[in-house]
Amino acid sequence: AFFLRQTTVTEYKIMKNTKMTDISLTGNRIIAIDFFRGLAILGVVLTHCLIYGVFYTIDNALSTVPPGLLAVFSPIVLISPMAGLFAFISVVANTFTALRRKDNGHSSASVIQPIVLTSLVLILLHFVFSTLFKCSSGSMFTPGVTINTIVPASIRQSQLILPQFENLLYMDALSMIGISGLTSAAVLAFLLKKPFSTHKLTALTAIGFIAALLSPFLWYLFWKPFRFFYFCAYPLSLLSIPLSLFAARMQCLPGILPFTIFGVWFGFFLHSRPTYREVKKKTFPIAVASTVLFCFFVGVKLFLILGNETHTVGFLSRIGLLSLLAENTPGILTGNIGNAFLDYKSLPVEFQFFGIALIFWGFPLLMKQFDYDGEDKREKRISRIRPVLRFGTLSLTICVFETPVHTVFAKGLHALSGIPVPDINRIQPDFFMTHPLIWIAYAAFIILLWVGILKLWEKQNYRLSLEWLLVKATAPLRKIKSEKLSVR
Repeated sequence: AFFLRQTTVTEYKIMKNTKMTDISLTGNRIIAIDFFRGLAILGVVLTHCLIYGVFYTIDNALSTVPPGLLAVFSPIVLISPMAGLFAFISVVANTFTALRRKDNGHSSASVIQPIVLTSLVLILLHFVFSTLFKCSSGSMFTPGVTINTIVPASIRQSQLILPQFENLLYMDALSMIGISGLTSAAVLAFLLKKPFSTHKLTALTAIGFIAALLSPFLWYLFWKPFRFFYFCAYPLSLLSIPLSLFAARMQCLPGILPFTIFGVWFGFFLHSRPTYREVKKKTFPIAVASTVLFCFFVGVKLFLILGNETHTVGFLSRIGLLSLLAENTPGILTGNIGNAFLDYKSLPVEFQFFGIALIFWGFPLLMKQFDYDGEDKREKRISRIRPVLRFGTLSLTICVFETPVHTVFAKGLHALSGIPVPDINRIQPDFFMTHPLIWIAYAAFIILLWVGILKLWEKQNYRLSLEWLLVKATAPLRKIKSEKLSVR
């Protein structure tokens, strides 16, 4: 009996080990993707409370928000606005779904068509969003000038505020997902011409790293004509609108291209239904390499920007490369913690590798937690994280409307307290942003408000949300039914 009991214990240990490392991925939906998306949009909401506070522009926030508060929440600030995160999540989901549908007998064209269709609609919606609902931003071309959108600015200033032409040129999460969607569709169309092999995963890895290295320089190539046409007279100035997809801040194509490539990489890899052991084996080298490259380029920037005059620095300065590096160097390297998060045009090389490292360290850990813990526990896992999944399900709706909601309550907060709204065109402190405990209470209220709204909305099957409207509007054109509003 003792021998049999020892054998049973040994078998149990083997089964437990097999469960965690050697059972293949199952299910038609990766819970980690939905959870990652929910965390990302939660970070956006929290970041807007922190950075924009109560009616701040970026310049106001970076000049008046307590550095300690910014430092404490720096991981969220770094993660949430990072262009690559939303692009990566969207591309992984699209690639994984497209390949699954192709296995079910659909043609390559029919599985790529929904990606292209949705991406085009999102880019069109981006122009509406950037005119009506986006946060106020500093001008890309004229220092000290604030670019307002109609709804938040009109609420803030209690009068109708009209948008400017530059509103159409700002990139945001909607355009980013649209651009990454079109790019991934083109990559998929090429890859699906022949059977996929592991050699193509290696090629995608190399392309992703090269794209990260060249990203700021690719952006700079487009920035020059983009800026030129912006200052041209009408109708030539209209050419700056399509060029904005390639040069307008970090959400443009050069900034998100590495994350789009790695999103396709992950989508193809997950389609092979890997075990968790295989996930770790494939992702670990990329995670380590991107971490090493992140540290290396931080060191390079410290040497070039902060170091003493050397022959290398002098040469780079003479050819104009040093000014380009300095222009897109996070301020944390030069002592300004605020500028480390927002005050740069393209996504710097070191932030590219920071994002890749974040993804390849973090995403496998989320998969271990949510997708490799046994199918019998799936429902329990979903119920535990459902509030976050709701944020992921309606990430598009929250992205568009969180600023107007935030503005209404911020305006009411000022009215009830009797404290006047600060002049957004002048840098001046706001009581609610210079007291960390008040800000934390305000941010908690905004997040709990959205938690309640989403819970009620789920009971209505998210009817009339932007996701619901997008599915309904594109349904007649789709060859395959959308699965967007499902969290299973």
